[in-house]
Amino acid sequence: MKEVIKETIAFWNNYWGDSFVPWLLLAAVIYLLVFRRKKDITRYVLLYLAVSLFLFFCPFTAKIIQACIGETVYWRVLWLIPSTPVIAFTMTEVLRGRKKAGKVLGLAVCAALIILTGRGIYQAGNYHLVHNYQKVPDEVAGICEMVKSDADGSLFMLAADNYIGPYVRVYDPSIRMMFNRENRGGYGAGSRRLYLEINAPVLNYRNIGAVGRRTFCNYLVVKVPNEEQKKDLEAYGYQEVGNVNRYSLYRLGDSADAVQNPILFREE
Repeated sequence: MKEVIKETIAFWNNYWGDSFVPWLLLAAVIYLLVFRRKKDITRYVLLYLAVSLFLFFCPFTAKIIQACIGETVYWRVLWLIPSTPVIAFTMTEVLRGRKKAGKVLGLAVCAALIILTGRGIYQAGNYHLVHNYQKVPDEVAGICEMVKSDADGSLFMLAADNYIGPYVRVYDPSIRMMFNRENRGGYGAGSRRLYLEINAPVLNYRNIGAVGRRTFCNYLVVKVPNEEQKKDLEAYGYQEVGNVNRYSLYRLGDSADAVQNPILFREE
């Protein structure tokens, strides 16, 4: 039971963070109980709130939901469900039946509460201004231009992690990838192993170089390695082409066509 309580508290802190939304929700509940308690819809709304909060914060039900839809979606989307409808309904009830001037003033107060107690999505650091027509991260655009320039028309295969990889063919569909997000479109067991190595929590550059060479992957995009890690890649024939912010581009062999990937030439 103690562990359940700890998990519930952790969920509670993750859900609300440092926002004022729980206080808005508390104010909404108090208003409904005091001024709208006799209305049937109030009972339905409060019952909905109680059930949804229980399902969301109870560790047992939360884990079931996360297993079905994914933990990331759980925290990014479902946070809207318990609180937002109740707060919106209460604000609507506050303004209902008031004269035009009262509605305008009340709407301004409600909007001010939302603005002052919330935070813009751009302040969270998940959105950045980019400078390319395709609207992909600038690191991706830089990597794509670098690899095309280095390959100079030669056929090649490129491997990158789950941050860079999914955007590469958005920027340039002609670039051939060893795999895409979650290894979709991968070429067999070797491709799967390279995907796992290049997306590992702690990168082992020797393993990346070994699997990359074994699968004839012409280019590797890896997080900028230190000198020792560079030697691990160089030991397997990979040469540094250049860096773009946090990422380095490595080529297998002296040129892009020095190592002919059998997958490319079989399909051609």
